[in-house]
Amino acid sequence: MTVYKAADMPKWAAKVDRLALAVIQQATNDLLGGIDIVAGINRGGSRKRGTIPRDLGALAASLQSSLYGSTAISGQESYALVVAQVKVGDRMQFVWGGNAAPYARAVHYGRNGTFWVDVAANKWRGYVRAAVVRAKATIR
Repeated sequence: MTVYKAADMPKWAAKVDRLALAVIQQATNDLLGGIDIVAGINRGGSRKRGTIPRDLGALAASLQSSLYGSTAISGQESYALVVAQVKVGDRMQFVWGGNAAPYARAVHYGRNGTFWVDVAANKWRGYVRAAVVRAKATIR
């Protein structure tokens, strides 16, 4: 059994912050990196649930990532920059669409919608569990 003294509390708190940050960063990175981009209908593919179809437009690249409501960074891999800067307690936001792909909502929710955000969100707990296992193995 580990016994902590009052003098150890700052070290313990720093360790907990490092562990929480590692979990947040890894789980978010895994979730957003795990959304598949597949050929859309115009490229001979189909609408597959949980994926972002890539036809002739810029839907996958329309991801807008922001931290604390700051100016959004746009692009398919923009989430990596936000995840790298996040701290425990920060608020991240990820949105597809905007001026680059105003049809995003229709592709997501519309007839034959792919619901990639919903499918990814339903996997969040699994991503967090996996990140906890990895973080515990690396932070001692």
